[in-house]
Amino acid sequence: LSKDSVYWASVRPLMGASQRPGRRAIAVFRKPDNGTCAGTISDSDLKLDSILSPFTSGRLLTSSALSGTVPVTIRIKNLDDATTSGNIKVRYNLNGGTPHNEIINNPNIPAGSTITHTFNATADLSVAGTYIVKAWLDNNTDPVSANDTLYFTCRQLPNPAITGATPATPFIDNFDAAPDQSYTSRQIGFQGLDRYDFVNSSVNGRLRTFINSGMAFSGNRAITLDSKLFNSGNVDSLTGTYNLASYNAAVNDLRLDFRFKNHGQSSNAANKVWIRGNDQQNWIEVYDLAANQNPVDGSYKLSSSIELSDWLQNNSQNFSSSFQLRWGQYGQQMAADNDGAAGYSFDDVRLYEVTNDMQLISIDTPIVNSCGLSANTPVKITVRNSSNATLTNIPVRFRVNGGSWVTESILSVAANASFSYTFTGTANLSGLGSYLLEAEVDLGTDNYFPNDTMSRIIINSPVITITNASPYLQNFESSSGNWYASGTNSSWEYGTPASYKIKRAASGSKAWKTRLAGNYNDKETSYLYSPCFDISTLSNATLSFSTALDFEDCGANLCDGAYIEYSINGINWSRLGANGQGTNWYNKAYSGNNLWSIQNYHRWHVATIPLSVIPVPPAQLTQLRFRFVMSGDESVNSEGIAVDDIHIYSNPFGIYDGATMGLPVTQTINGDNNWVNFLAAGKLIASVKSPVTAMGSTDAQAYINTGAVRIASNQFYHDRNITIKPATTTLADSATVRFYFLDSETEQLINATGCGFCSKPAMAYELGITKYNNSNKAVENGTLSDNPGGIYHFIIPAKITMVPFDKGYYAEFKANDFSEFWLNNGGINGTTSLPLKLLSFTARKQNNKDVLAEWVTTDEVNVGRFELEVARGNAAYQQNLFAKIGELPARNLASGQQFYSFTDQEPGKNGVRYYRLKMIDQDGSFKYSPVRPVVFAEDVQWFVYPNPSPGLFNLSYQLPEGELLTVKIYDAGGRTVQQLSATGTGFVQKLPIDIKTGGLYMLEASGGGNKQFFRLLKQ
Repeated sequence: LSKDSVYWASVRPLMGASQRPGRRAIAVFRKPDNGTCAGTISDSDLKLDSILSPFTSGRLLTSSALSGTVPVTIRIKNLDDATTSGNIKVRYNLNGGTPHNEIINNPNIPAGSTITHTFNATADLSVAGTYIVKAWLDNNTDPVSANDTLYFTCRQLPNPAITGATPATPFIDNFDAAPDQSYTSRQIGFQGLDRYDFVNSSVNGRLRTFINSGMAFSGNRAITLDSKLFNSGNVDSLTGTYNLASYNAAVNDLRLDFRFKNHGQSSNAANKVWIRGNDQQNWIEVYDLAANQNPVDGSYKLSSSIELSDWLQNNSQNFSSSFQLRWGQYGQQMAADNDGAAGYSFDDVRLYEVTNDMQLISIDTPIVNSCGLSANTPVKITVRNSSNATLTNIPVRFRVNGGSWVTESILSVAANASFSYTFTGTANLSGLGSYLLEAEVDLGTDNYFPNDTMSRIIINSPVITITNASPYLQNFESSSGNWYASGTNSSWEYGTPASYKIKRAASGSKAWKTRLAGNYNDKETSYLYSPCFDISTLSNATLSFSTALDFEDCGANLCDGAYIEYSINGINWSRLGANGQGTNWYNKAYSGNNLWSIQNYHRWHVATIPLSVIPVPPAQLTQLRFRFVMSGDESVNSEGIAVDDIHIYSNPFGIYDGATMGLPVTQTINGDNNWVNFLAAGKLIASVKSPVTAMGSTDAQAYINTGAVRIASNQFYHDRNITIKPATTTLADSATVRFYFLDSETEQLINATGCGFCSKPAMAYELGITKYNNSNKAVENGTLSDNPGGIYHFIIPAKITMVPFDKGYYAEFKANDFSEFWLNNGGINGTTSLPLKLLSFTARKQNNKDVLAEWVTTDEVNVGRFELEVARGNAAYQQNLFAKIGELPARNLASGQQFYSFTDQEPGKNGVRYYRLKMIDQDGSFKYSPVRPVVFAEDVQWFVYPNPSPGLFNLSYQLPEGELLTVKIYDAGGRTVQQLSATGTGFVQKLPIDIKTGGLYMLEASGGGNKQFFRLLKQ
């Protein structure tokens, strides 16, 4: 403290024998200038250089500073060029009171040197309040008096003892005594909150007691730790000092809890809570804020009941008058509102002593995802005695669905020990579905109730035994199939898909999908759970299912996607398979994260995986279950995943994938209702089952086209066809046929080109069967060109069961005579789209207030009318909430182009409006046009995520169609390091930004008259 300046010092008691509890102090003192002397230093100039006691370097030296015997020590400097001679008079007073006068006898201070002097008369600072201390030299021979006097102001902060706090009457600090105040530098004692201190690691760290109304949990004040500006990282801490000298950790079970709100914090080692018995001991970590925080939804969470006594005892500490509690926060952004950016808010700090606390720790059995529960299901719980004495005769009980309690007693539980107890009474959970199971521990002398009860939703699923002869096939037509959904922001729904792209089930009309009529949610992590399967005796076990996929696909960087997990116990889950291990099994292989993440693969198709990828002996697979996992990031969503036709079966053969067979294979078919497989090269080409009539010796043959796409009757048809020729052709009852074909062949048919007016299926599930029969079996030879006479018959898709199987499918259908079989969609007379062709559909603004929709058609046949629909805003569009705003009749002219227009004159348009055309046939069937967005004002806030990032950032934005987005990236020196551009589509879009070098950057985004800036941190 050698320079003339202003100093402040903050003090808190150190632990020591002379300590008096109940006081803390903060001091500010000013050191005046040396004077106004000019030229050489005057003779005999003494300077009151510093006040050293009770302060040294801004810290309290001894705990006696809080008593009535605080020593006052000063330092005197000789500014002369000769040693002093004679006595020196020194004085000090407190709050202008009577001076204490003393004489320093002949100190003989050498030139330029100093001495220290401690007054015999001590200062009394034992009462909380503000003290002004004056110290001065009284030397008549000193020619410069301006540097003879020092003042300091000492504020003694109160630290009242906390006693008698119980769960019913806890000590509560809700911070409402504080005014609106903000600190960006270290602070000891807040205004109105004397016990709290603030420390930050940089000037960006900030503490506030008020941000805006509604931010507090109770009252109108809460303490928020955040960063005042975007920065590379700042560590803040809030410390409270509590006088708990009346408590003993070995005797009193003292607890703490508090409310806290997460404004957008990511995990960091600073986001913790610590305690220590006094202000000189080591900190003890007792709670992880980030690991326990709520999602960013504006809500407060109640911390667990933190057992202060146990933590202190386990670390050889005890309570004192300076027990301290510290909350930490790592901040890079400000807390702007309830759920924005970053930071923590704290409120309602509670301290209370509990007695005989017997806790219900867990319900151990039955587990949530249970299978095959019975009428006598055991219930097992774990309790904990958190007191320091053994507790005896502890009542415990449980009940199911609010029924009668089953009450029993635990004989004893040792001090600070846990105990697992299985009730003698059992629970009747034999019915399938969900149950509410409640459990309680009910010790009469336990005065802390929040941890005495627990409840759990138990879902009892069936155990389905699958054998070689009894496969599992669930098409969800009659029910949900005992599948169920849960998770965070889950959008899974069971029913009829009705989204814009995925608008049907694979088979029938029912399936599971992430939102039946719309998109999945942002920030979604959800699950679709299966029943349990016993496949312990199933050989060559295989899982196939039908799926339709439409995710936000970010290429080399993961955005949204789905995958499958399995479990053999309902508790531990592992990812099923990896990219390339099956048919259409995961299309992305991110490091440690194989999954489906693909856009517009919305046609239903097969996905297959051999269950041999599960590294468990088959004998242990008695309760195998699966769950589909849907994961979405912060912005931009799509229609997601739909699943249907879950098929688990034995697959020893697989589908024939060779060339056209030179000769048929022959099998004998008896009328015993058993399947007969026809194999070529050990793989399946067909299977037949006759229930009554023995068909005798039967030939089957597969024909595989490897040339150009095939067309007949204005239809593209499949590259695979088969013939089946039994000895007996007249059957008393129809036989069942399975026609096996590959997904790769079907994809070639779906993508066939070369005939603009020819029809083709959009997916395998639109395929029917063309059957040709001729009395001359020689012409049933796998070609259409030599089929004179005979009978053609088309089996429509509704009469066919299409089953996902191996590398493709089998089409299962009935036949009472046998012939050539071909796969096609039936053309105009089948299930194809209406002949109407929509050449164009547009929507654009007029007069900045109306929207003109225009469309052009051709080949109108049997078209009834056109309806224009609109979804008002992004939320409505994501949920497929389109509303009709007008209609026009169709002209039904089969030739020439027809031009239509409609003006949307609804007043007060804002945000983004999405338009589509519903084209309705005279029989009531319909289809939709593409969706056209029209932007009146950006409905989506532009933002960048993740931020900070290891390299790849995403700018989420929305611009009118055709508007140019320009992006510039500046480094910390203001230099442009990257420029990007994109064109708006009217939809919510995402622009990836890849920054290679670590540091702080500024992003400038401009488009549509809008300019925004974002700070980026590349880690």
